[in-house]
Amino acid sequence: MPEPQPSTPAAEVQAAPRVAPLESEQRTAEQRELLMGPWGEDVPNLFSTVARHPALYRAWIPFCIQLLMHSVFPPRERELLIIRTASLCGSVYELTHHLRLAAEMGLSDRDLDALTGKGPGDWNDRDRLLIAAADELHADHVISEATWQGLSPLLTTEQLVELTMLVGHYILLAGMLRSLGVALESEQVANTFSAIGAPIVGEQTAPKDAQ
Repeated sequence: MPEPQPSTPAAEVQAAPRVAPLESEQRTAEQRELLMGPWGEDVPNLFSTVARHPALYRAWIPFCIQLLMHSVFPPRERELLIIRTASLCGSVYELTHHLRLAAEMGLSDRDLDALTGKGPGDWNDRDRLLIAAADELHADHVISEATWQGLSPLLTTEQLVELTMLVGHYILLAGMLRSLGVALESEQVANTFSAIGAPIVGEQTAPKDAQ
């Protein structure tokens, strides 16, 4: 069975935003509608950056909410996969927000140290195979035959499909966040973001435990 290796995340490459998040006074009526949410004017930088492309934002948000609000994985496994992927990709933004959710979702400090390369893990077979799948998708863009054969009896078909999409989505987000130089918010905004979760888009509201 594949044994998870220490995570070796890449360093951040941008000290300042290449594409700055939209300030309140810069937003068009359409962008204000897209960013309308429980945080008021203090929209998290991820959303106020992507909203510079309104059509793409509208297409992306339902997919994001599907993976988080309607995931076929238990919240703990979902966060395990996201945190491992964010660590491998060197995405400080993703890690910071999802580490805030980790304890609530059932991940221990020992789990988090192992996922982020700071210590050994104490995983059951299912955890170990999920981590191996995330590692392989990040490194080679394919789950190895050995890992697939191990996972197949443990996961449903829906979970096998979603696994690749969930890890792929956070690899995509990490590339966007790092390439555009999306910076972390102030502690106050970050705390509000973590307390509320994902944005509200029209009538769709993501749960508290989603980003």
